Amino acid sequence: MDLEQALNKIVELSREELHIVRKRAEEKTPARDHGQDYHEMLRAADQLDHHAHLLRRLHDGEFGKDWRHDSREDHG
Repeated sequence: MDLEQALNKIVELSREELHIVRKRAEEKTPARDHGQDYHEMLRAADQLDHHAHLLRRLHDGEFGKDWRHDSREDHG
């Protein structure tokens, strides 16, 4: 996966998760309600985190080790 593909996937998954979050907020769905949309949101969040990790590795490969400022302490 290259940088453009990773960024496109992150945008796609972010929009998917945001759509579900907004839908749940609009419907005032309680957090304890683990219906179909909740499981879709978990799947989207998991995939988003996975692709964010890939993007981080792509950035490190492109820019080297010591380029980070704000995200220096982000571990995961």
